[in-house]
Amino acid sequence: MLFKNQYKNNEPFILELPPYRFPTTRQIWLRGWHEVKYFLSRATKFITIGVILVWALTHFPMGLAPASNATFAGQIGDWFSIVLNPIGIDSQLAIALIFGFVAKEIVIGALAVIYGLQGDALMHLMAHKLDWVQGMSFMLFTLIYTPCLSTIITLKNEAKSWFFAWVSILWSLSLAWGVSFIFYQSARLLGF
Repeated sequence: MLFKNQYKNNEPFILELPPYRFPTTRQIWLRGWHEVKYFLSRATKFITIGVILVWALTHFPMGLAPASNATFAGQIGDWFSIVLNPIGIDSQLAIALIFGFVAKEIVIGALAVIYGLQGDALMHLMAHKLDWVQGMSFMLFTLIYTPCLSTIITLKNEAKSWFFAWVSILWSLSLAWGVSFIFYQSARLLGF
């Protein structure tokens, strides 16, 4: 529709399509197993590396309280909190978001390492630490911001240019921040 009047062509558009068939049960199971196996192998590697990196950053330099503001992770979180405070995300949540860039599955693992809790204990801490507006803002940002590192690399390889990869990163970060900002500030103005 955009280029209809710019590139006029009188030739008919012909697209040959193969015959469509319903997949067999065997094909469904094989394809499903292949996708699950690929995800588990990729996710396990990224999650393991990411959680180890989170642990190292939250426990070094030695002799400090884990995940305190004096650790490397705390310093990184403080630096990013300038941008993330207007959307209700504190420095510890910022650290989890940074590691979520490697793979979004790491966000929960990063929170578990940062707070030293897991399962129900982590869930209860997050419920007490964040009100629903902060929690929703954090979820909106997490869902919209930059896709995982493997997606960015794939985009770069498909486009054969880092330009499109950087545009994708900047666009998704800007969109995530904008949506979270509008939601968070609107909810606070309405008294929530």
